[in-house]
Amino acid sequence: MRVKDLILPVLVVGLVFVGFGDRFLPSPLSTASASTREQLNRFFKGMFTGFSTYNRYHKTEEMIRQAEGK
Repeated sequence: MRVKDLILPVLVVGLVFVGFGDRFLPSPLSTASASTREQLNRFFKGMFTGFSTYNRYHKTEEMIRQAEGK
């Protein structure tokens, strides 16, 4: 078999393992699936923590705060 033929099945099995493995796999594998998902969540969350979101109503909210303060 070629490597190209193995990529899709391995990817699908990996996604099912990470996404749903803790629901139907036996005990040692379900624990590994859940911990893998938690680690991936922490990793991807950590990648995007430095970004700030754009608040299009920032000026309006600031003006309301100033008006309420007076």
